[in-house]
Amino acid sequence: AERWRLATFVDQGNAFNSLDFPSIKTGVGFGVRWVSPVGPLRLDLAHALDDDGGFRLHFSMGPEL
Repeated sequence: AERWRLATFVDQGNAFNSLDFPSIKTGVGFGVRWVSPVGPLRLDLAHALDDDGGFRLHFSMGPEL
């Protein structure tokens, strides 16, 4: 179990192309991490609180740049 990690998160923000301030969106989720010899493998499950978008699954591997 020393190579495994758990993560919980709250994410707020938005992307925009104009100078008008957009509405801020919020999401929450949890994930698991495995610290491999070539870098961490990350698997997260996220849910938007502001939209009816359901759940999203995110997978990434390697060190963050």
